[in-house]
Amino acid sequence: MHKLKFLSVLITGWLLTAAMPSRGQLVNEKFDRLDLSENFDSASDKWTFLSNIENLFLVQEGEYILNRKAPEKPFALIANYDYNEQAFKLVTSLKIEKAADQNGSIGVIFMAQNDGNGGFMFEINAEKQFRLRQIVSGKYNYKTGDAKNGGWTKSNSLNGLNTYNVIDIRTSNRNYDIYVNNNLLLSFTEIAYKTGRFGFIIGPATRAKIDYFYLFSAAQANEVSKSQDGASSGSPDIIELAESIIKLKTQINKLQAENEDLKRNLENKKTADKEDENERKLKDRTILDLQKKLAQKDASFDSLMKVNEGLLKYKNLVAGNENSDLIITLSKSVKAEKEKNQQLSDSLKTLKAELAKARNSKPTTVEEKKEPKEQKQNTEFTLPKEN
Repeated sequence: MHKLKFLSVLITGWLLTAAMPSRGQLVNEKFDRLDLSENFDSASDKWTFLSNIENLFLVQEGEYILNRKAPEKPFALIANYDYNEQAFKLVTSLKIEKAADQNGSIGVIFMAQNDGNGGFMFEINAEKQFRLRQIVSGKYNYKTGDAKNGGWTKSNSLNGLNTYNVIDIRTSNRNYDIYVNNNLLLSFTEIAYKTGRFGFIIGPATRAKIDYFYLFSAAQANEVSKSQDGASSGSPDIIELAESIIKLKTQINKLQAENEDLKRNLENKKTADKEDENERKLKDRTILDLQKKLAQKDASFDSLMKVNEGLLKYKNLVAGNENSDLIITLSKSVKAEKEKNQQLSDSLKTLKAELAKARNSKPTTVEEKKEPKEQKQNTEFTLPKEN
């Protein structure tokens, strides 16, 4: 009895451990046959193209553009391509150009089962986070993170907004390895599926682009697979060419991202210089205005000083006069003028201080500103409601 109980606990622990993502590599298969190469040079019937109030999906200039305009929920696109290989390598390149909030994301769907009854979704967002979800009984099962944080996990391997990320997913014997930008991100085991279909998932209010999509599998020793030009899809030349294209496209995307950063920095510098020039002009106008006010105050102060001197002379002339009322009146006038003089002196000091400050102030540093034909909608793969 104790042995059976121990064996039951051991098996349960093994199953739980097998389902948990890990960091160690599990797939060591050699994928030496090219099954699908898509560079999005032209529209293909394998992919969904839409133009309506919620979505705009199209191929343009060698990229598959996915613009999810609806802000409430994500959208799944399943490729019109049946694939029955149980061991394969999927390589694609994705980037987010715009996201309204933290729910903005782009991802790959793999091992998708019919009618949305199963499959995996590996997604990334603009915050350098990723998540892996599985569809189980019409609900999401989070294999990274938890339901509270939406399964999102931070990774330094990811690139942020407007920069491509190379996603490499490998599977063999129900084991899975997921690489991002040539770094092993996670590994896991799941025995639920033998084969499945592929596609993409685009988050709400998100604009994203896909540069390419490749599928590799293991060629059989006696296999004869011919492409249209007569070359074997499992030949070293074809595989090497496909891998070279992936490397070149990755390098091009990196250079383009660096070029865009340089352009943004240049525009920010031009804007900063223009704002500095405008601020200098404003400072000059302020100094001129203060100089004019100071000159006016000086003139008014000199005039009042002359009036005050006249009143003092008049007071001396009437000194000793029995007409005390006149003396009192003149004394009050002199006192009032002195008070005015004191106010003008204080105002003059303030203006002089402002003028000195305006002359000595430096322009404020401006920080860099960081800122085909339509197909029917996919109805055979339905996403569960968000948890």
